[in-house]
Parts: sequence; C-alpha cells; structure tokens
Amino acid sequence: MTKPGIVSIEGLKSNWVKALLLLSCLLLGCADLVTTNVILDLGMGELNPFMRLAQTWLGVWWLIPKLGLTLLVTWLLWRSKNVYNVALVVAFCSTPVLNNLVLIIAGTS
Repeated sequence: MTKPGIVSIEGLKSNWVKALLLLSCLLLGCADLVTTNVILDLGMGELNPFMRLAQTWLGVWWLIPKLGLTLLVTWLLWRSKNVYNVALVVAFCSTPVLNNLVLIIAGTS
C-alpha cells in the first residue's frame, strides 16, 4: 500500500492503458462514422434504427448525435475504475467498424 500523495508504478501503468483505451474508443467512433459514410455512398443503408432515424430527421447533420454518443461513451468509460471493463467496451465498439469494413468489401466486389 502506498502513502497518500505517492503514485505507484502500477497506477501509472493503469492510467496509460486506460488513456490508450479511451483514445481507441474515440478513434473507433470516428472510424464508424467514416465507414458508415462510405456505405451510404455505395448505396447501402444504415442498419442501426436510431442512426437511421437521425439520418432521416437531420440529413447530413446526423453525425452530430453519432459523435455525441461516442463522446458520452468515452466520458462514461473515463469515470470507470475497472480497466478490464473499459477494454471490454472498447472491444465491443470495434464490432460496428469491422462489420462496416466487411460490408464495404462485399459491396465493392
């Protein structure tokens, strides 16, 4: 146990890991936005009903709620004390990007 005011090496490593995971979450949100735009340009549609509704109501400004949700998730992860749970959520956030990439490859073939 460390004294108050003393930073442990394990704590520093945990902070760096968490910071990288949070950055990954932001980058995955941006990658989801970009790959979704490519899918829309290819003539395919959005599968997420909430984002499809945002696209219908807001037109090209649908990216505002998408990025807002990404920032909300990142903020909630930042408040988490468990790095393993943060890593699990970030891994889950990668699935739409991977799915979009598969759709792009299938749509261009």
